[in-house]
Amino acid sequence: MKTTNMLFAWMVSGWLFGCMIGPSVMEAHAAGAKPAGPPKQQQISGSIVSCDEKTLIVRVRKGEEIKFNITIETKFGEKDAIKSAADFKSGNHVRVTYVRSRGERTLKQVVHVVKHIN
Repeated sequence: MKTTNMLFAWMVSGWLFGCMIGPSVMEAHAAGAKPAGPPKQQQISGSIVSCDEKTLIVRVRKGEEIKFNITIETKFGEKDAIKSAADFKSGNHVRVTYVRSRGERTLKQVVHVVKHIN
């Protein structure tokens, strides 16, 4: 009986100890966690395979075709030469700026690039 009472006392004291320090440890852990910021913008260059109102497909050097989603926030062209998706044709060499979120690529900007011949 004495062993059972001691075991019970240890369990209760462990539970009380956990209740007293548990929340402060959890708060400290949560405070150290970094909040997720906006997705990082990335750039890639290639040739347009197809372009419509919703998607742009670009073929990069390795021959891989990459699909980008077009949104109302997507900018076409540079600041001084604003264009639309209709100005970009298959075969045009472009540089795209995009963000990757949940496995999808969303376009931020598409700019024509002139290939330099050496």
